[in-house]
Amino acid sequence: MPFGSSPVNVPGMDYVEHRDFTLRFEVTCTFPSNYDGEDDGYEWAAAFTPIAAELVQAAAAVIRRHSGWSVRAGNRGRPSEDEVTLVVERALPAPSAG
Repeated sequence: MPFGSSPVNVPGMDYVEHRDFTLRFEVTCTFPSNYDGEDDGYEWAAAFTPIAAELVQAAAAVIRRHSGWSVRAGNRGRPSEDEVTLVVERALPAPSAG
């Protein structure tokens, strides 16, 4: 079983497999040694907020373009300015009897 995967199998319930995929952005700002402005103290980070929102929307749009896949927001208890979880689901059709 691949790392980050965990099957869940309970009698009488659908069999579910789970796999994590992480796309992580580490956002930084480098200040010159003689910098004396107002963007320090993480003021510069606010400029990334609309970019982050656009990235999340773009990822969800790509997933929705593929038949059989759905996406919804998830929550792991972290502030949305620190982390966004997208729950991506694939539902396979039930096998036909016969």
